Amino acid sequence: MLKQRLVVAGIGLPLLGLLLLAPERAFSAVIALLIAVGAFEVARAALPGASPTTHVGAAVLAALLVSLARGIEWFNAGTLVPAVGVALYLVLRPGAAPEANRPTWWLVAATYPGVLGAHFVLLRVLPEGTTWLVVLLAATFATDTGAYAVGRLLGRHRMAPAISPGKTWEGAAGGFVAGALATFAATRLLEAPPTMLATAAIALALPVVSEAGDLLESTVKRRIGVKDMSRLLPGHGGIMDRLDSLLATGPTLYWLVRWFVL
Repeated sequence: MLKQRLVVAGIGLPLLGLLLLAPERAFSAVIALLIAVGAFEVARAALPGASPTTHVGAAVLAALLVSLARGIEWFNAGTLVPAVGVALYLVLRPGAAPEANRPTWWLVAATYPGVLGAHFVLLRVLPEGTTWLVVLLAATFATDTGAYAVGRLLGRHRMAPAISPGKTWEGAAGGFVAGALATFAATRLLEAPPTMLATAAIALALPVVSEAGDLLESTVKRRIGVKDMSRLLPGHGGIMDRLDSLLATGPTLYWLVRWFVL
């Protein structure tokens, strides 16, 4: 398992670096493809008895949301993100099994990755957008790594045993500190670093939201009844299993930059 994870990471990280350096249109196209795959994974996991057309339809809608994000005024107003929150609540509330709420689960499969993932493109087109994406990745990866390392070494008190038994409060604290430090360091790479107030808001928010996004994905998988969304990436699960925290931190960083920096 560890060998598989290291091999995938060894291939994926250089490709991620190339993606960050790619022209805007190429970047957006790749993001749309990845989000489409993630939406397909969620649709197939949540609605296994549905036709392949149903799964592909969710993927197509998610890709369209990413591709058209810049031209949809609703994204600029921020109204689609709360709408996704409402849809998630409807499927995750007690008693809302996938087979009993198929249309809403299909909508979640398309909009959960589609709307939230579209913010990667919106971040890219901001002034110094590539560097903001580096901030996003540094914050999210550092939080995840810090939580894992500290949790393995010092973890004693489980944080959410019914959702993710391996997560501990000690690990969460380690992830928060690592993520906050990484975020602060990454913001210094910007040509015009934000004010200390804006930097503090971003550095404090991203680690918390990153861990919340991880728990949200775990909750979705628990409700569906799967361990991983797919087996596309050996040792890692599926695309959605890798995007879980980023789907939460991406919109958070975008709106913090819009509110506090631009």
